[in-house]
Amino acid sequence: MWSLVNIPAADLGTGDVAELLDIHPSTVKRWFDSPRTAVTTGGHRRIPLDLVLDVARDRDRRVYLHGFGSQATHAWHAMQALERGDPGRACDALVHWLRTRRSHLIGRFLWHVAARGDAPDPWVLDGVFGGFMRRVGDGWERGELRIADERAASRESGEAVGRLLAAAGGDADAPNPDRPTAVVGTVEPEQHVLGSQLVRLLLLHRGWNVEHLGAGVPIPEIVATQRALDASLICVSFTPPAVAADVLRFVEAARELADPEQPCSLVLGGNALRDVEVRGRGGAFTDLVALGNLAAFGDWLDDRG
Repeated sequence: MWSLVNIPAADLGTGDVAELLDIHPSTVKRWFDSPRTAVTTGGHRRIPLDLVLDVARDRDRRVYLHGFGSQATHAWHAMQALERGDPGRACDALVHWLRTRRSHLIGRFLWHVAARGDAPDPWVLDGVFGGFMRRVGDGWERGELRIADERAASRESGEAVGRLLAAAGGDADAPNPDRPTAVVGTVEPEQHVLGSQLVRLLLLHRGWNVEHLGAGVPIPEIVATQRALDASLICVSFTPPAVAADVLRFVEAARELADPEQPCSLVLGGNALRDVEVRGRGGAFTDLVALGNLAAFGDWLDDRG
């Protein structure tokens, strides 16, 4: 695991600084003509991150790392690892901030990694949001984290997702009649909604109307909502302590309650789906799949067209 005790210094190349500050590489050379700027034997500049942020602040170039204060180096290394396809360092940083009572940095980082680009990357949502909360759950079970820590992690993650949903139009007053509709939620007694909210986020960005029912919804209410809205998709999230038997019971109950005259797809997701085999069709379900992560769900949506 990446150590946050002896974290290496962050020395940026000219290209890194140009990208971070959104300036031309020639401008970097002018701005950072300083004794603190090292030059390698190959003639490449290496500029300390704290110098980059100081100069950017002096020149009124505000960047996201300014919001991390003394933790900017942690955030920088986490982002660089994420760019290389490694979400582990981001999760390390998030847990570090949780343990050191810097929980406000958690939401700030989650918002930044998910808000980049035109739409959130499902792989990032799985690796960073999902990976962080799994680590929090494991830490709580081992007695390494307190209930207050778990609640702080849930609060910051939930608020970040709330901002993402608002930016995606999740607070619109009325659905668009030209878009397909999905019903999303969790089955009683499940009380965790982060997974279903992330599903909602992906659907909104792909042009769906979403009726999010929240946590702990009775099975008849989920099916009744699908019928009332003539929704073409139901998405239900299951997390431990739910087990495979709970998932299969939901599928059988939903089959009995659904109306074949109003067919829809049923997608199941969440950490409780290990060893669950439900793929297929039949009755009111034109498609029935269990997907292990948000990236797989995004692929399923894309294939569906």
